[in-house]
Amino acid sequence: MSKILKRTVCTAITALNESDIKQPDAIITGTGMGCMENSEKFLIDLSRFGEQCLKPTLFMQSTHNTISSLIAIILKCHGYNNTYSHKGISFESSLFDAWIQIKSGMIRNALVGAHDEVTPFMDLVMERTHPEYSLVSEASVSTIVTNTRSDRNLCEISDVRLLHRPEYSDLAALLNPEEDGIILLGLNGNSLNDEPYEKLVRTLSYNPHILQYKNIFGDNFSASALAFYAASKIMQRQEIPSLMLWNAEVAPDIDEIKSITILNQSDGTTWSLIRLKKV
Repeated sequence: MSKILKRTVCTAITALNESDIKQPDAIITGTGMGCMENSEKFLIDLSRFGEQCLKPTLFMQSTHNTISSLIAIILKCHGYNNTYSHKGISFESSLFDAWIQIKSGMIRNALVGAHDEVTPFMDLVMERTHPEYSLVSEASVSTIVTNTRSDRNLCEISDVRLLHRPEYSDLAALLNPEEDGIILLGLNGNSLNDEPYEKLVRTLSYNPHILQYKNIFGDNFSASALAFYAASKIMQRQEIPSLMLWNAEVAPDIDEIKSITILNQSDGTTWSLIRLKKV
């Protein structure tokens, strides 16, 4: 298996074990680029040998939905299986699918993941096509979303939204001081990337505590899944790491962290909102 598939299996099995769920009702994956390592190997062989003597394994393990399919094969899971590849909001799209299905009673739980890898060639391409990225990185995150409350729950997902070309005033209207006192943004120090977030902050009628995560995890199409992981851990531990503070040196004095809102934008056109609450 390629590196991304090994990471996928590792994080998926870990998430299932920690949640004590053996067989998820659904497997939903987000990935911006899919299995790039195998895709490159397959295309290189195709260029060298034409359509003769090509390795079928490279082709089968190069598609985006290979990730979800592999987990299903290992778990012998025959339930709902889907993959979203929507650039920087691939994870949010997967989470939104799972959240809607659980809310509607179609499934009880889902294994939701986001996985992206970087090869040397892809690193070069990303630098040329995404100048707003400060540091191209990799990500592999798996989580269990369920409708059952237990002592294993890290937090509650109270809202998930996807918005295409919203006005900043519309985004600001979704936030309020009572629920969204802590906001996690995809700031990375690059003005091309940070400008939309800074405009949004200036639009707000109040001053929330702003956290960042890309200064720690870097940039990739699945980076928002790492923000989701960090936010859920903050909710569980009730502690904000100093490295995640933006324009602040001391963590805010909050008696209890009740809610964290994650705001992410992709290519300056599509925004996502994930609101997490303390269980």
